[in-house]
Amino acid sequence: MMQAIRGRAGGIIVKVLFGLLILSFGFWGIYTRSDYFQGGRSPETVVATVGDQDIRADEVQQALQPALERLRAQFGAAIDPSQVKQLGIVDTLLNQLIDKSLVDQEAHRLGLEASDEVVRSAIYDNPAFRGQDGKFDRQLFGQILAMNHITEDQLVAKLRQDVPRADLLQAITTGVSAPRPVIDALYKYRNEKRVADIVAIPVTTIKDVGQPSDADLQKFYEGHPDLFRAPEYRGFVLASLSPNDLKTGGDIPDDKLRAEYEQRKDELATPETRDIQQILLPSEEKAKEAEGLLAAGKDFKEVATSIGTQDPDTIDLGELNQSEIPKVLGDVAFQLALDKPSDPVKSPLGWHVLRVTKINPGKTASFEEAKPKIEAALKLQDAVDQLDKIGNQADDALAGGGQLADVAAKFGLKITTVAEADENGNGPDGKPVTLPVAASEVMKTVFATNQGETSRLTDMQDGAIFAVHIDKVLAPTVRPLADVKDTAIAGWQAEQKRDAAAKQAEDVAAAAKTGGTLSKIAGDKGMTLLSAISLSRSPSPGQVVPPALVAKIFDTKQADIVSTTDASGGYVAQLKDIQIPDKVPDEAAAGLTDQMANQSRVDAAGEFTDALRHRYTVTIKHDALDKLF
Repeated sequence: MMQAIRGRAGGIIVKVLFGLLILSFGFWGIYTRSDYFQGGRSPETVVATVGDQDIRADEVQQALQPALERLRAQFGAAIDPSQVKQLGIVDTLLNQLIDKSLVDQEAHRLGLEASDEVVRSAIYDNPAFRGQDGKFDRQLFGQILAMNHITEDQLVAKLRQDVPRADLLQAITTGVSAPRPVIDALYKYRNEKRVADIVAIPVTTIKDVGQPSDADLQKFYEGHPDLFRAPEYRGFVLASLSPNDLKTGGDIPDDKLRAEYEQRKDELATPETRDIQQILLPSEEKAKEAEGLLAAGKDFKEVATSIGTQDPDTIDLGELNQSEIPKVLGDVAFQLALDKPSDPVKSPLGWHVLRVTKINPGKTASFEEAKPKIEAALKLQDAVDQLDKIGNQADDALAGGGQLADVAAKFGLKITTVAEADENGNGPDGKPVTLPVAASEVMKTVFATNQGETSRLTDMQDGAIFAVHIDKVLAPTVRPLADVKDTAIAGWQAEQKRDAAAKQAEDVAAAAKTGGTLSKIAGDKGMTLLSAISLSRSPSPGQVVPPALVAKIFDTKQADIVSTTDASGGYVAQLKDIQIPDKVPDEAAAGLTDQMANQSRVDAAGEFTDALRHRYTVTIKHDALDKLF
């Protein structure tokens, strides 16, 4: 099909499609061995109807998988189906699919189509498909399609649907912007400063509050169950096999090792490195001046600090190989003689004068030196290849209903039984459980598999394979007071200190409100006064005032007294001055204009899809969703 498009293509480049195409790859997703659908429901189940189109369970699954992977990467833990629903992820993704269907149907009603020329440009001009020479790379294109489990024809068909949608949304949102008065008001709001006197009563200044009575401790324990709640634990059986568990063949013949050595010579080579210094200058004129001083015998570092006004710590670039330095500088530095300054060199960063203070020659390991490494690598690869075959066969056996113990025995997988572990791989004693393969990957699968079920076989990054069977799931429970008495006492004492700090803050605020100044009251009570502290509405670097106090300061009138308490102590503040910018810099206005325009375009697109819901009836089948998740 690409050949046909190429034959008819003109020179149209639709850059707006680049992001759309890349986004599409993210949302197509790839099915994994772990299925999030519950209750055996078919992926053909209809979960919503939009106009005359159905949205099916498999579409939600495809959109869900990338989102789950991002959550796992962010939080380092598996997300189970109930959490996915509770967090609103399913509803969000379903609404995105509904909006997509609405716009597609409206584009079809309007007769919008994507020509061959536009589709071709979207593919050929996409940076994702360009090789090192900056041109469309057919091989790379095929690799990316294969990684995403789609064919060329499927991609073209997808673009024919995506392009009209993008065109319609672009037509709706083009020209949307915020008026200058709104920009000015927003800038002044965000950049307003408030100056306040602040008295802090840290909990660390509160003296010993003593020990709680049994009644006080019981009351605290019952009032704070989350402080003493044990995490969910799961008991499971792990079947695993790693490359080191496999016995590879005997010694590898020298002729095979030598052939591998010749293929890997580039990998075995240690490149030449050089210790490089630089003088970085703002202009060619300054660079010429530095060059003249160096030619006259001036010290390199002295010229760097005097002519270039350079921080001495930035002169030495350290030991680098040629690939670790920008090409325009590397081409010069790796041709320089030792201790000889270069001619001035221009780069995007400015003008440079380079000097090499040490040359460390490159080296290629001899065959005898590299032989042990090559032999180990070949044996490891042989083991990984064996594991891949074993994994495919074992996974097929599990998918066919085989019991984990039987499959493990048949294919030589090692069995490890874990009585209880939380999602971080720790037992009830807080210590990590011992597993033969990476615990982080195993625990993700453990907490994504239901009780009584066996996971599909999973491939690990190091080539190992594993599957788990979940024997039991122990829901989070509140530990008995006797087991957490020390923690409860520490928590009660911390609460008493916070209450004492809050009471002192209330007393100071009350005294200040009856006519005394905050500074005098602080002095009389021996408290530290932070005088004339300048605060931003949003936290800025070095601003340690609690956000709750900042919010109150920005919500009060000049000279007023406000107070608050957080875990660190009590705080009282008196607003001394309100500073609002008189002018809005043009550069800041331009940035805010772009930001507000982008947000306005998002809002306009949302209003458009909301309006389309009146034209195309949307029905969400909540019962079907509840059974799936």
